[in-house]
Amino acid sequence: MVNGEILLRKPSWPLSRKLTALVLALTGLGVVMVANATFVFAGQKYGNPYLYLLRQTLWATFGFAAFIFAQKIQLKNLRRFSRSILLTALLLLVAVLLFGKEINNARRWLALGPFSFQPSEFFKIAVIIYLSDFLDRKSGKMRDPRLSFAPPGLLIGLGMVLVLKEPDLGTIILLAAVVILLYFTTGAPLKYLSIMAVTVLVGGGLMIWLEPFRRARLLAFLNPWRDTAGTSYHISQSLIGVGNGGLFGVGLGQGRQKLFYLPEGHTDFIFANIAEELGLFGSTLFITLFFFLVHWGIQTAKRTPDRFQSLLAAGITALIGLQALLHIGVVISLLPTKGITLPFISYGGSSLLFTLFAAGLLVNIARNLPPEDFRV
Repeated sequence: MVNGEILLRKPSWPLSRKLTALVLALTGLGVVMVANATFVFAGQKYGNPYLYLLRQTLWATFGFAAFIFAQKIQLKNLRRFSRSILLTALLLLVAVLLFGKEINNARRWLALGPFSFQPSEFFKIAVIIYLSDFLDRKSGKMRDPRLSFAPPGLLIGLGMVLVLKEPDLGTIILLAAVVILLYFTTGAPLKYLSIMAVTVLVGGGLMIWLEPFRRARLLAFLNPWRDTAGTSYHISQSLIGVGNGGLFGVGLGQGRQKLFYLPEGHTDFIFANIAEELGLFGSTLFITLFFFLVHWGIQTAKRTPDRFQSLLAAGITALIGLQALLHIGVVISLLPTKGITLPFISYGGSSLLFTLFAAGLLVNIARNLPPEDFRV
């Protein structure tokens, strides 16, 4: 009893269990949707319709190992090595440019025996860990840009330049948005945040306009039906798939766009397949799952008494939520076409592995929350 009021424990499921159940559900749905989107394609191209299903299942297994491992990490030790983690990520970004495997004119993959992974996926997590530690240590110096903005700006900026050389502008824009949000949560002056936002918008706009293939994508976004056999092919086929789905979809496994019409239907445009086969109601279910993940991630960030853990939870939540938002925005032509995967759902080993690791850190933080009370 406090001040005449009785405090009772809330009889609710802990946030850590809610987040775990949600991550399991999203990953399981992802395996199903990848198998469904690639069954015909893999059979025609590789003679094995189950190839992508087997690969995604294997990476999901590795990912769940990383998910469990992240829950066991002592977060104070993670914080202690935050700078070393970021430096390791920077070295891997250099290595991929020197020794990486080139696919579709992009050098983003580093081969490790029979496996390959994208260092940029590790870099995203490393930046959030490093910046959470840095901003906690500098929380009282936000008004001095030399102390609060310059040191991380140099390291993170170097990493962004390396990622841009791959090239991968989508990751840069996503990560820049997460960095701005983290600074915002620490109470950084709005004038500095405005400068950061304008710099990202102007710099991103110039990089789009000065690069012919990015400029073509922008023009295709402005008019998706302008050149449906050329620069607008991806987005027009995506919109056809979404339109075919209607309210209830054509049925799981019955979609037509995955039959060699929609490129990257298992990665960058997997939500178009979801919308076609499951319709508006099925698509809304996926969006709702991401909404709850973001909601519970924010609750975790707000409730933890440790500032570093709060920033880490906010950064991970922002990363997953914004990436999902960007992916869906591209698929329904609210944003220009860019290679952004749907977290937990799209095919891709590196993305799934590091997203599950990040989700494991979020669950780790949620498990350490004090019990929530309510008054009667």
